[in-house]
Amino acid sequence: MPTNDTVKYKFLLQKILMNGHNALVMGETGVGKSVITKNFLMNSPENLLSGFINFSGKTSTTNLVDAITNNLNAPRKNLLQPKAGKQMVFFIDDVNMPQLDRYGSQPPCELLRQIIDQGGFYDVDKLFFKNVKNTKFVTACAPPSGGRNPVTPRLFRHFNMLWVPDLSPQSMKQIFSQILKGYLNQKEDGTLASLADLIIKAAVEIYQNVTNDFLPTPAKSHYTFNLRDLSKVVQGMLMCEL
Repeated sequence: MPTNDTVKYKFLLQKILMNGHNALVMGETGVGKSVITKNFLMNSPENLLSGFINFSGKTSTTNLVDAITNNLNAPRKNLLQPKAGKQMVFFIDDVNMPQLDRYGSQPPCELLRQIIDQGGFYDVDKLFFKNVKNTKFVTACAPPSGGRNPVTPRLFRHFNMLWVPDLSPQSMKQIFSQILKGYLNQKEDGTLASLADLIIKAAVEIYQNVTNDFLPTPAKSHYTFNLRDLSKVVQGMLMCEL
């Protein structure tokens, strides 16, 4: 659902990528970093191809190499690139999730840095360098905590950072009202659809009061609320039998 917030971030992503730079999308959990980026890439110009990679605590360098090689062509054994006339953009979600090794580094992140720094990586089986051409990266992550680790500045210096704050109350109402109206219009004669704005307004106000009043404490560390909690409430409404 387009809003003022989502449109401006997509515009900035387009300008960064079209000028040959990498992008880092940051923000707290649940603000829509992945949704905004994926929606931009899925509706990008025809000359822009995209690939999606999700990092986790168990991601290895092999997983990253496989994802890159499976999405690129190999016109020569030492060259990987997208189709002729195309630009490849890989979206790496949760880039700061890989666990630290015994030396304090994150191997998948170090391999990503090598690809950007040196324009490729080494084939560890046949021992030769593979060049990666016409490829850019968009990464997303939340601040370190809860299993997420700090990422070395040696990697992040290659990225233009966009910080995504929490959606404004107006944007929340606009997004969820349209979703609820669409569902109610399909299910009944429109009587309940006229109440969608009031229902969502009340839900957003309750969400704001909860996040302001129920703050996390050592005894209640699970009091961490984000936009996903509000979206689950709306999902519950969409499961109602009318």
